[in-house]
Amino acid sequence: MKLTLNRNKKAGFSLFEACVVMLIVSIFLAVSASVIPKKNKPKAEADGHGRFECYYKGGQLYQQMFQGVSSAGATAVSECRFNPPMYAKYIVINVVGGGGGGTGGNGGEPGGFYSSFHTSARSAFVMVPGKGGGAGNDGTSTSVYYEDNRGGDPIVTAEGGLSKRELKDARTSDIKQCAITAGTSSVGADIACGSIPLCEVVGENIYVQYCFSASVYKSKYLDLQTDIIQRPSDEWLKPPVLNDSEATITYYDQGLLDEYNMDLKSYLDAYRGTIYWDALLQALEQSYPTLFTMVLTFDLHRSNTVTPSLLMNYLEGMGITTGIAEYKPGQGGAPGGAGNDGAVFITW
Repeated sequence: MKLTLNRNKKAGFSLFEACVVMLIVSIFLAVSASVIPKKNKPKAEADGHGRFECYYKGGQLYQQMFQGVSSAGATAVSECRFNPPMYAKYIVINVVGGGGGGTGGNGGEPGGFYSSFHTSARSAFVMVPGKGGGAGNDGTSTSVYYEDNRGGDPIVTAEGGLSKRELKDARTSDIKQCAITAGTSSVGADIACGSIPLCEVVGENIYVQYCFSASVYKSKYLDLQTDIIQRPSDEWLKPPVLNDSEATITYYDQGLLDEYNMDLKSYLDAYRGTIYWDALLQALEQSYPTLFTMVLTFDLHRSNTVTPSLLMNYLEGMGITTGIAEYKPGQGGAPGGAGNDGAVFITW
């Protein structure tokens, strides 16, 4: 059987038809080139963002609102009020208290700084910025309230800076270094359990780990104010040393109350004022060794010049140099000078 190919019969598009198809495809691609990228391009994240400023200028309270980088300018007000935009995805409220005034030899402490993140607001915010302290005076706190709860608890508060920080006013947040400088066990051997005593700040407490005996390693939490600074002097066998000039506290722990189950105060009271008193103290110190000696070093924000606030550092990091930034809110005063007023800075 032969298959004969008829070359005169061909199936396919004519040249005219092919040209029409290519023209249609070209038009479709030309239109799609501008549509497809626009469909997938996300809206710029910065769209709809802004900031609100509440600050003092020459003793007068001002507020200013920015939409992106645009603002209608600052407005003098008797009270700052901010109603968050409906489209705001989040609200960050930054507050700084009034700076403390400087004393004769030291600059004042900057106002406290607090930042609070919110995803919604039930009503408008009203603000009460703190005032800077005059020479030798503390600054006052800054607070933000919901408009429908002016007399209640504030949403955010930042304390005013102190004019003269002393160790008796110190907080655990002021500790910049905690170090165990010496340690023994209850039998008097140096670091008997083979581990160096350690201390660290944990929340509002000082956490200490130390050797109690040759085989026992113990730990305890100390509250700075209750257990060290405000503890009555007659409850100590060897009281801590507060060095205000160097901003340090040296704490000697002999463990008499906690570790040896001994009521030191009652025991000493029985002999206080007798001829046995001095000999008793010496005997106790030799019998019950100092399990560890701890030195706490504090940052009391002392300086010989003005002290910038954390809000100022925050504004500088954001590249903001006008408006609120010009008045350096919360700055501590120079020696003998007044501190700067507090402020509120809100972003969304």
